[in-house]
Amino acid sequence: MARPRTAHKAAIAGLIPSNRKDVFDRRVKALIARNRLLATLESVREAEKISKKELAERTGLDASSVRRTLTAETANPTTENAFLLLGAMGIRLEAVLPSGSRVEIV
Repeated sequence: MARPRTAHKAAIAGLIPSNRKDVFDRRVKALIARNRLLATLESVREAEKISKKELAERTGLDASSVRRTLTAETANPTTENAFLLLGAMGIRLEAVLPSGSRVEIV
């Protein structure tokens, strides 16, 4: 038996042409990943009791940039800034390749 379509899925189907749904899904996944990364950075910063000013000093970034990155709803840091923040807090980032091999990124 097929599951009933939710109102959300019906709205998405009405707004996004079926030939663009895959692009939409990839963008949503990327936004979710970005939000998880930013939430992780902020929770580690708080747990380690690192001020945003100190984090800015560790990274060489402007304090206002660090503050916006970690608090703004629409923050979208560059890859370089994200890696600087990860490294400054001692957070390791690994990629798992399709083969199952792991590659350390930061």
